[in-house]
Amino acid sequence: MAATLDLSGKGMLCVMSRISRNDMLDEVTFLKWYDDEHIPEIIRTSGVSSARRFVDVNPSADKPYLAMHAMDDIAFVKSDEFRGIQFKSDSLPGSGIIYDLADLDVRNDRLVQVYDPTSKGKGHTRSLVLNQVELGDDISDQEFDKWFREEHLPSLAGSRGFLRTTRFKLVFARSNAESRVLKGLAPPTDEPPPTAATWLALHEFECGAADVDLEEMKTATSSPLGEKIKKEALINDYKVYRLEKAYGKENWFHGINL
Repeated sequence: MAATLDLSGKGMLCVMSRISRNDMLDEVTFLKWYDDEHIPEIIRTSGVSSARRFVDVNPSADKPYLAMHAMDDIAFVKSDEFRGIQFKSDSLPGSGIIYDLADLDVRNDRLVQVYDPTSKGKGHTRSLVLNQVELGDDISDQEFDKWFREEHLPSLAGSRGFLRTTRFKLVFARSNAESRVLKGLAPPTDEPPPTAATWLALHEFECGAADVDLEEMKTATSSPLGEKIKKEALINDYKVYRLEKAYGKENWFHGINL
């Protein structure tokens, strides 16, 4: 029998996407659907009151669009209300079904840490460094957590423009095909499952994305244990995003001590 997922606690719904049918859907139409229809509908639900949309600064990024939704209870993603969120729109071409036009990889995460040394509150974030980590067999979750809290983040706080970090642990991931199943649509048969790292950290900066210096960050946070983690991690991926728009209450776990 499959284990039951623990969906309790604060967390987020994170969606990385790309347009798959460039012959039918242009970026302007896609982002207008996101900004005017999709995210406003999600914000009107009882389970999500704040969301953000980012764009990867790397022009060659496979999935350049990032949307994140803060939840007080991640169990909301299993509710009928969540399943009722629309996936089809007259503003979209062809069938109007978003899964026919774009690939959306979804991950649902539990909040495990809020590090906010500046305590500046809402409205200051302009850019984001997203760090995904999958540990090797020789590094325990406890060792990784201790390093992150006691070494990594205090060192990172000295980086130019650094504001705060929220850190998450994966609960489950869902592919575009699996989203189609959730919505009662026939899935394609050739889509591989998503590759989602267990640990995800969101480092927020008040400077523009062009002023975020990844090499400075990596140098500032170097330590023997940090080097071991970097060497042995199966995934240790960094992406830089610029904030495009914030929605709703714009509260990204502010005022939480965790």
